[in-house]
Amino acid sequence: MTTVDQPRGLRFLELGRRVLSLGTLAGGVLLSAGCPVTQFPDEGPGQPSDWASGQAPAGMIGVCREPMTKRPPLVNAALWEHLRRCDRLTPRRFLHVGYGTADVDDSTSDRRMTAILEALRVGAAEKNGNLKMLAMVRSVKSELGDEPQFASRVERTSGRTLACDYAYLFSTTEKQHQTVADEPCTAYAFDPKERREVCLFDASLHEARWLTSAWSCLAFTDTVGEGGSCHRLCAYDDHCSAQVSCAAPDFDLTLCALGVCMPEKVAGIL
Repeated sequence: MTTVDQPRGLRFLELGRRVLSLGTLAGGVLLSAGCPVTQFPDEGPGQPSDWASGQAPAGMIGVCREPMTKRPPLVNAALWEHLRRCDRLTPRRFLHVGYGTADVDDSTSDRRMTAILEALRVGAAEKNGNLKMLAMVRSVKSELGDEPQFASRVERTSGRTLACDYAYLFSTTEKQHQTVADEPCTAYAFDPKERREVCLFDASLHEARWLTSAWSCLAFTDTVGEGGSCHRLCAYDDHCSAQVSCAAPDFDLTLCALGVCMPEKVAGIL
């Protein structure tokens, strides 16, 4: 029998038909088996927002309570009860509040607290109260200079050649704050239980209002505070404005001695 070779074009056509038939058959098998189902694992609710977790949102003053310490008299009592303990996970921008050691006989820290508060009362009430303030600041520097948690703050207050006029500064800013803000509260902090801003300090204490009246100016450290105009809080009084840079390190140290420690920057505050 004689075999006749098919033309090359017919052979390619026959090969194409066979490939097409195989493709159709494979497609039918896949369709009959169904498309593969893509499953996504349950990833959970994710990280809660700052508001939901009770963490202070950016732009608000966050506060934590130092473990085993007592409530500073200047700090809002209700806020104190709601604060979480300071730990290694606490954001660096948070204020650390608390003084002395709770549940033990801590007469030294109580005596220091009483002396500072008395100096503030005299400084706010008397025309020449600045002398009492100067003596108090010198005493605080002397007592706290050897304690590690205060050493860097004490160091920033050294080297001054002129005395600051604290009484004039705070008396002026207190009056101006009432005019500008029309309220006794001088600073607001985030309450993790209420999940809203509340007054950081006890506004019923005159000495608290007096010392913190310049908070938005003196407490501005790039991490806390609103950076309010010092000139505005000084009612554009040149003598008051001149005291701002002089008093800022002492303001920071005094507040920390009172149990309200602002965060420190790497290069120092202010």
